[in-house]
Amino acid sequence: MGKVPIRLREVVYTLSPFEQTVMNGVFKDVPEKLHRKFSEVRQRQTYIKPLVMAMRLLRLDFLQNWVDVGVFFLAPVAATFAYANNFLEKEKMHHRH
Repeated sequence: MGKVPIRLREVVYTLSPFEQTVMNGVFKDVPEKLHRKFSEVRQRQTYIKPLVMAMRLLRLDFLQNWVDVGVFFLAPVAATFAYANNFLEKEKMHHRH
């Protein structure tokens, strides 16, 4: 079979330099958004602070390192390993039928 040339078309979308309302929504109500974010952080700190104080009183500071290791290293590695095994099993079952 011979090769048939295919004509490609390119579509380019651009914005007019005179369009001024494109970035308008980004800076809308900036003080309100900042206030909301800071109040959320402050609320989270008020919930976490008693737990941190209790851990310090009980000398459980070393547990935080193990929690970090578990959350940021062991959990993603285990999830990736489980996903890979599940994918291989599905592939085996797919080829059996």
